[in-house]
Amino acid sequence: MKPRKNDLLPSGRRYKSVPALMNAQNTPAKVREKVQKLAASTRVVDELCRMRTRAGLTQAQIADRIGCTQSRISKVEGSVDRDLSLGEIFDYVKASGSQISIGIGKPLTHVQSVKAHAAGIRKHLRSLADLAKKHDELEPEIKAFFGEAFFNLLKILSECQGAMERASGETELEVFSHREESDASALEATTESRSRSEKMQSAG
Repeated sequence: MKPRKNDLLPSGRRYKSVPALMNAQNTPAKVREKVQKLAASTRVVDELCRMRTRAGLTQAQIADRIGCTQSRISKVEGSVDRDLSLGEIFDYVKASGSQISIGIGKPLTHVQSVKAHAAGIRKHLRSLADLAKKHDELEPEIKAFFGEAFFNLLKILSECQGAMERASGETELEVFSHREESDASALEATTESRSRSEKMQSAG
């Protein structure tokens, strides 16, 4: 069945994401699966495109900075992650003045990620401390930053700890509430049973 002409016209609606668009249009499951696979295979390519646009560069302009043709840039941005070379990624980062982090392998757990970030924070703070030793004029600013970082880290830990305690408290409250209902039902049943027994004794 061919699509009708009106179906091909822009609807004028705007969607925040492709999944939102597919949900609104009742896209078939097979199409959704293909879109998800394509998105998963072009995450790095998509990020390179965003790096270029954030820098306000056209394909021709970034090609000029890298030293290649615009058609080459078009080919890179139309490829999949598997076809990219590290050299191409490096060229984009350098030409756009951006940064990119790429993880290869099994995703880290939450605990492993926190430990990895903590190690990175310690490394950079140690480097700042070394700068303060070498440059007296930087020491006041670095000390102030240390105080700010200390406060922010404590705030993050406090917020997360509080969220965990609230979740635990809500669970306990829910269990307690159910227990109260159970106890009330048991008490009601006992009272009703006693009432029946007393009536039977009176009748006898």
